[in-house]
Amino acid sequence: MIKIGFIVLVFVLSSCVDGINRIEAPKNLIERDKMVSILTDLVKLEAHIKSKYVAVNQFHKVMANSGDSLLTEYNISYEDFDASLSYYGSRQEEMQEMYSEALENLSQELSELQSAN
Repeated sequence: MIKIGFIVLVFVLSSCVDGINRIEAPKNLIERDKMVSILTDLVKLEAHIKSKYVAVNQFHKVMANSGDSLLTEYNISYEDFDASLSYYGSRQEEMQEMYSEALENLSQELSELQSAN
């Protein structure tokens, strides 16, 4: 499996480039709200794994396996995720909005955790 974090990073960086060709919606396009939830969980997963595994080779192995497990929890295949990410990534403004929503979700969760303590 190609590293999910790498794919997400590529689309974040490519969202800054003008002239990306839009692609057609894949047959099994993941709904936007569900995609935002997946992206939110992927960021949390990556942060957790990075805090546990300093060695790059260990991080990538664990991230790949954990990313697969996360997609399984959402009942989504890697191929559907990849195709949906490519679709949304070809729509720069929408992808930026999705990442902003994911960031808001993370900020809200952090705020809730801090107020619980």
